[in-house]
Amino acid sequence: MGQVNISYDDLQIANLDRVAAARRMARPEFLRAIATEAIEAHDAGRLAFQRDDAPRLDVSINALVARLNEGIVELERTQRANQLHEKKLLGAWPGTEENVLAARDQLAAQVNDVNRKSYQPFLRLLRELQSDVGNAEERALAAVKQEVIGLHDHMNVVQKAASEARVQNNLVLGDDRMLSFKFLGFLSVPVGLLFVLLFLFLVGQVQPLAVPVAQRMLADTEHVCRLVNRRYGVGDCKVPEDHRKLAIQAIEADK
Repeated sequence: MGQVNISYDDLQIANLDRVAAARRMARPEFLRAIATEAIEAHDAGRLAFQRDDAPRLDVSINALVARLNEGIVELERTQRANQLHEKKLLGAWPGTEENVLAARDQLAAQVNDVNRKSYQPFLRLLRELQSDVGNAEERALAAVKQEVIGLHDHMNVVQKAASEARVQNNLVLGDDRMLSFKFLGFLSVPVGLLFVLLFLFLVGQVQPLAVPVAQRMLADTEHVCRLVNRRYGVGDCKVPEDHRKLAIQAIEADK
């Protein structure tokens, strides 16, 4: 392995140490990295210390200068062409005061026409609303007048009916208290019968009430036997065996 000795002044050595310290490298290691980068850049045809993610310059400086000159010539040609187009446009533009005023008037007329067409429907609705509001008072007066006429006719009918003679039918029992008591007594008889019929109908419909009512109405055993004989068509006051069993089962089920 060979060795290369290079002399630097104190300022360059200080700068080398500073950059090497920023990269966290020793001075010899930093110098070897500089030499390695210069060789690799030369072999790859690129500039030294060029980033990988940056655009690479794969041509020489002379070629770049030639391309730059060509770009400058093309830019000048484009500028001259643009100037010619600008002159043509300025020459074709009728920028006189009369033309400007005419264009402004034409634009104002178009804007006014668009606005007029846009608010025409609203004007029509406003006219209809104004017409309705103007006739509202007359319609209200006519309606009130009609109601007043109807009320006046009704009052006339009431007044006429009030002035006519009326027949009043009253039920007067008289001042005789005894006659009043007799009338109330006669009236209580059908009311009592109606109440008894309703009670018996209710007892017949609700069987739990029939037993206590029958117990109250059948005061002795003779009448009970008569009821049994008539109910089952027997003469010995005995309930048939099958009816008796069904009755006992129902009684036992209720307990």
